[in-house]
Order: sequence, then C-alpha cells, then structure tokens
Amino acid sequence: MSISLPLELVEAHLTPDDDPEFWQTALSVLADEFATVVAKPGSEKDWAMRIGACSHWRRPHQERWTVAGGFAWPSENRKFPKLDWSMTLLYRDGEFLPVLKLPGKGIRLFQVAIPSRTRQHKQAAVRARWGSNGESVLFGFRCITAKWRCVAVSDLRSSAKS
Repeated sequence: MSISLPLELVEAHLTPDDDPEFWQTALSVLADEFATVVAKPGSEKDWAMRIGACSHWRRPHQERWTVAGGFAWPSENRKFPKLDWSMTLLYRDGEFLPVLKLPGKGIRLFQVAIPSRTRQHKQAAVRARWGSNGESVLFGFRCITAKWRCVAVSDLRSSAKS
C-alpha cells in the first residue's frame, strides 16, 4: 500500500528557516510508516495523523540519541514535544484530508513532531507516537551530499536514552 503526504498540506506553516526538502523527505518516510501500520490486519478503524513543528528540542550537548552519529534528543524527559503549530489530517479512502478536529471517537491517531529550523542544521530527529500514550518511534535524518536521508529508526520502548 502506498500513501502520499504532499508537502502542500503543510507548506503554509513552514518558515524561511524550515528546509522544504527535509520536510518532503520526512513526510515520505512518515507516510510509509503510517501505511505499514494501517495495512496490518485488524486496523480497520478510522485513522488520523497530527503533524506539527517543534522548536524545543534538547540542546545537543545536554542529551543525545547516539545512534548513527547522534541527534539532539526530541523533548525533555521523554514526553511528547510541545508543538509550535500542528494540523490534523483524517485518513479516508486512501488519502489525507485536513480537518479542524477529529470527527468523533474511536479514531486512531499518529502524532508527529518535526523539528523546526532545519535549514540551519544537517541532521534532525523526528518523534512519532501511535495514540496518546502509545508506542513512540524516533526517525533520524541527515543531509548527506545535499540530500536528506533517513539514517536511523528507533523504537523507544526497547532503546535507552544515551
């Protein structure tokens, strides 16, 4: 199953400090992650994705996720990062539709915090969480030879913060 998260859905929120190429790469990786989970048997419920930017990552010299050369740890005390802005996208009939709020109960939510100011940095850690208290995953990205790539994925349940 292939799902697309077009950059057009979020680009009105991006600032001149945000790298659109990073966002496009991150959205592509996150759409693949979303598609993998949604395609699992027993996942017939409605789904939504909340995407937002966060400028409150821990400074690199304080705490780091050390995989693949290291990344600033996304948020303090392993809590989900506070978002500067966010948008909610309802997933129906194979596409994402922007909504102001979730329509009703029973919708499963994939929350994503993407770092801001990515033009200034050559690396970024994206934090994603399934549900309000569910499984969290980190995605590590690096800009290598002027192209952003996902270089690491970590299940936070099984990895210790270094």
